[in-house]
Amino acid sequence: MAFHTAEPLSRQLTIVIGLTVVGFMAFGLALSFYRNILFDGTLGDMRKQNAIMADSNEEARRELEYLHSLQHKDKYAKENLGRVRENEKVLIITPPTTEVPFGEEPNAAAAEQQEARFLELLRQMPVFEHWQLFLFQPERVEELRRGV
Repeated sequence: MAFHTAEPLSRQLTIVIGLTVVGFMAFGLALSFYRNILFDGTLGDMRKQNAIMADSNEEARRELEYLHSLQHKDKYAKENLGRVRENEKVLIITPPTTEVPFGEEPNAAAAEQQEARFLELLRQMPVFEHWQLFLFQPERVEELRRGV
């Protein structure tokens, strides 16, 4: 007796269609899972932005409360309108200013003095040592120029 192993075409077609549907369903599930992961990331970013905005709003609210306070009004009146209460003294503290001649940099005078001291040191040095410095120890010359 011959055993027939070939299944009918309709059964093979049903299996192929069924596997295709299962494959599409698996692909849809994977795609849905991936979209959920992306959405969770987006949701986390939105939570961070909301926290930043809440902090900004709280800071703005505190600043607004300060601007409406009597302390700010008093400070504004003193600084901008020159209003001073009775028996109150005003102390203005400014940073110290240095007089700079027109057209010169603030460190130009110090640099000129340093260069003058360097040249005076070279004039006092014997010529032999002078040449020895320039020929054999040029780094020492720059060190003297900066260090004098």
